[in-house]
Amino acid sequence: MPELAEVEAVRRQIVKHLKGRKIKEIIADKSDRFLFAFASIPEVTKALKGARIQGAGRKGKYFWLELDRKPWPIFHLGMSGNVAILDPKRKSAKHEHIWGGVKMWSEKDLNDRERLWFCRLLLKTDAGYEVALIDPRRFGRMWLADDPFENSRIKRLGPDPMLDFPKAKELGEKLKRRKKSIKSVLLDQALFAGVGNWLADEILYQARLAPHHLASNLTPAQVRKLHAAVLSVVKKAVSVDADYERFPKTWIFHERWGKNKTAKTSKGKIVHEEIGGRTTAWVPGWQK
Repeated sequence: MPELAEVEAVRRQIVKHLKGRKIKEIIADKSDRFLFAFASIPEVTKALKGARIQGAGRKGKYFWLELDRKPWPIFHLGMSGNVAILDPKRKSAKHEHIWGGVKMWSEKDLNDRERLWFCRLLLKTDAGYEVALIDPRRFGRMWLADDPFENSRIKRLGPDPMLDFPKAKELGEKLKRRKKSIKSVLLDQALFAGVGNWLADEILYQARLAPHHLASNLTPAQVRKLHAAVLSVVKKAVSVDADYERFPKTWIFHERWGKNKTAKTSKGKIVHEEIGGRTTAWVPGWQK
């Protein structure tokens, strides 16, 4: 699932390529009743067509377009969503995924600009720019709101590591009330908005904390390490626009996928187990 780093990359790229652009045309997948469950295609078309993009915002795993009029569209990318942008200034003149390094065109479709694989919503703007919401598994959702921060889903979110994360002492006070494994607590969007499974594993690896620790039992020193790791891992992942190939080679990220029994890092063998209902990758001995 796209996590804070990937969604922040979306926000930044939208601002970079589309700020100031006017939405001229909207093409929606009429068969996708899931994406438009909370905002119908006619409502979306009325709200967006003719509007000018002034910026983009984000909290946790949600992002939105800031338009020159209300309402604004809010998006959640679900399990497999991505965003692709066509920048006519690029020599390739192709829609490209913002992260993952995957082109959304097959070779046979290079000359067919109307075929976008798994595209659920396409916004065409002036000057030839386009932005497409790609969602193979159809878990993405969108809403319309005059103020995204008043949307009930966003109001439920807790601190965001890039926006309003508490100091270590305050975080420790919050953790003392959580009698669950620290891995489970890291996935709690009411406390760590935007942190998902891979970020949680990386944070614990960098903090050298075993995922089984009860959050309520962490020592002040462990809380400080956790706090520092949250900020440093998120900051690094965001700084490279969630380009996985540019993540530090020392990260467990590169070896944690696929439950490979021989997977290891320089600190030891990776163990995969289910904690809090999610597959967790960690290195016993290094993480204590």
